[in-house]
Amino acid sequence: MESAGSPLFSVVVPVYNKAKYLDEALGSLFVQTFKDFEIVAVDDGSTDGSLELLEQYQAQGKLRLYQRHQPGPGGYAARNHGARLAKGQWLLFQDADDGCSPDHLAQFNENIQRTEGRPIKLYVNAYAKLRGDRAEPAVAYPHEGEISRQQGLELFSRSDYIHMNGACIERAAFLESGGFPAGVYRRGGDVYYWIRMLAILEKTHYNRKITSQWKIDHCGISNDIINLAHIHPARDALSSLSGRLSWREAYYARKAINRKLVSWSVEKRMHGMKVTEDIASLYLSALSVKQLLHCMMLLLPRNVFQNFRSLVAKHQ
Repeated sequence: MESAGSPLFSVVVPVYNKAKYLDEALGSLFVQTFKDFEIVAVDDGSTDGSLELLEQYQAQGKLRLYQRHQPGPGGYAARNHGARLAKGQWLLFQDADDGCSPDHLAQFNENIQRTEGRPIKLYVNAYAKLRGDRAEPAVAYPHEGEISRQQGLELFSRSDYIHMNGACIERAAFLESGGFPAGVYRRGGDVYYWIRMLAILEKTHYNRKITSQWKIDHCGISNDIINLAHIHPARDALSSLSGRLSWREAYYARKAINRKLVSWSVEKRMHGMKVTEDIASLYLSALSVKQLLHCMMLLLPRNVFQNFRSLVAKHQ
């Protein structure tokens, strides 16, 4: 699995109390058809036996293991730590409770080789969102292959087409960007980062083939309502960048941010949390009619809002 020299890919796996999922998650990496890669596991102070499992895999030569003794919210610090210690030219990140298909790395390698010489530093494969054993419907996107900055931002204004497990970024570009926002956000820092990189990079690449899975039921970060307390981190994504974007690029970036602010607000409202500040943070110039209607609904009394949401859900 590991190359004698520097591998093409480094897969960084942050781990915090994921013992019951580790064998399956790492197993999906061990059976990759493309072999020129390393696994860099970063344990974030696990207490459930995860560290001992990782030590066994390290002893078998299947991964390199590093330890951090202070858990970092969202695993962002662990990912950054692994990226700094990685040896590969390209970085991938896989959550310790998710998985990928055997051709996950092969697909990235194929597209990197096909576009050699092009200014592409971020490659994205499609991913499946799983709730239990049920896969949510995939969204069909109009763009595939090499896409421009505007097209990438347009895609993200429609849906979260980039997921942590489905992205491959040039290691030098990741380190130059400063990495994920460690110690700043408990949740949503990855979305902040992807929007920011889409706004920075001239070109990216999108592959519609699904090669990874996000198992939502395993995600403690997403399921903990404490992590909803602040405004979605996406609101900060364009800090110091707006002057670098064309009018159309900035419009789609703000539209993408609005989408996250509205969906975050709906989630908060379902838990009885206030959303006044969230709504006030929206970019009015990029607000769609649908988002405006959502905002009006969010301002309804909680019982009316929940009844309305239940009615809508029944007809979907």
